[in-house]
Amino acid sequence: MSPYTKAVLSVIRMFAGGFIVLSLCLSCPDLFLWLSHRPLHHAGILLLKAVPLVIGLVLYWKSDDIAKRLTKDLD
Repeated sequence: MSPYTKAVLSVIRMFAGGFIVLSLCLSCPDLFLWLSHRPLHHAGILLLKAVPLVIGLVLYWKSDDIAKRLTKDLD
């Protein structure tokens, strides 16, 4: 694996980690409400808060392929 591919791979994984942390920060108050057995006010908002988590997981899962595709001309 070339150094360019490794650099791009680490940047993509950093972005994926950022999306995952963002999703956890957004959903943390709702998690505490759920754990205290209080009803959630807007259940549809939870789906919107899960979108960054899904994006982050897909980015992390596909990061190898994306990095190789972005750096195929540099090898």
